[in-house]
Amino acid sequence: MVSMRERFLITNLKGAVTPDPARAWAVDFIPDAALAVEEGHILWMGRRHDLPAEYKGAPILDGRGRWASPGFVDPHTHLLFGGDRSQEFNRRLHGATYAEIAAAGGGIKETVRATRAASVGELVAIGAERLGKFRHKGVVHLEAKTGYGLDLDTEGRLLAAYAELKSRGWSLDVTLMPGHDLPPEFAGDPDGYTRIVSEEWQPALVKRHPGVARFCDVFVERGVFTADQGRAMLESGKRLGLTPRIHADEFCSTGGAELSAQVGAASADHLMFASDEGIRAMAAAGVVPTLLPATTLFLGMKDYAPARKMIAEGCAVALASDFNPGSCACIDPLLVLRLACLQLRLTFEEALCAMTLHPARSLGHAHLGHLHPGASASFLLWDVKHPLDLVYWMGEAFLPEIAGLPR
Repeated sequence: MVSMRERFLITNLKGAVTPDPARAWAVDFIPDAALAVEEGHILWMGRRHDLPAEYKGAPILDGRGRWASPGFVDPHTHLLFGGDRSQEFNRRLHGATYAEIAAAGGGIKETVRATRAASVGELVAIGAERLGKFRHKGVVHLEAKTGYGLDLDTEGRLLAAYAELKSRGWSLDVTLMPGHDLPPEFAGDPDGYTRIVSEEWQPALVKRHPGVARFCDVFVERGVFTADQGRAMLESGKRLGLTPRIHADEFCSTGGAELSAQVGAASADHLMFASDEGIRAMAAAGVVPTLLPATTLFLGMKDYAPARKMIAEGCAVALASDFNPGSCACIDPLLVLRLACLQLRLTFEEALCAMTLHPARSLGHAHLGHLHPGASASFLLWDVKHPLDLVYWMGEAFLPEIAGLPR
């Protein structure tokens, strides 16, 4: 058994595939590759016959003829929530509209009720199970939001649960999102809710749970929050040291993409109906558009985000699962990768960058998303003839081995 702390080599690889962080959208396919690892980080990566002499005496981990790739990074999940909405999903299949389900007390209201009833311990158990499923599929790091409490106490319990999961070694970034929807207690009063979130709840939550959340988020959408209300919540988060992220332009153009550029957001997410002006503004401001094609599929929508237009304007597009109970019950990075190629019309190389390097950058992690020296050794080993098999064989449930990562 090779210790992850000592220096070791992984050889007998069919190859390695990795984005190059020094070149935009560049992906290298390196046949007969080898990697030198020490203290959980990659020291060297290249063709086996080019291995420097200083590494040749290190213990060897057999790659067994597989392909190495960076681990997936998922930059948009709603990991923690209580309850289950599979019956609601079936009601939609039978013809009920989202509005009808919500009027009957379902939709996000159902998830909020179940989440408010869950203890911190129950939320931790739920989160650990789901994180295990993500990891089994090759996700080595993810972003996870609050937002199904929509009151001060439950949002606090969600932060406490995330803190416990991080203390157990799970690799995640936390986003504070009480601006996910309007709770029943504030029905018809989005301005009042915006004020209490901005002036009272977010400051209290950051003070009570210091260092847990790194980001803040808000759902800027027709019928949820306006761009001005979103700006107030995001600017409040910025004053507390949180970096903005935005749910933007999912069902119509609401100025969310433009707002993301104005507030210096790390990412703007969804963007199926982002305006041309918003796309150009994101590109100029360095905002990472995070696209969620599995949500479009799950909702039965036909309008996928204009990924090609974003790339043409110079945006570093990322991809994410949007795992949540109502609009995307998906813990499957390969499904997202395949939809990106088939529906967003990304090349395989672009989709791989968007599932690894670009989301890692949007979360501020230079050591994730690639296999170059200095990167985390949390890489994946795939038993495939070529990495293109991961998208070409659409129905295959390829499962990677995660090397170099204790959890």
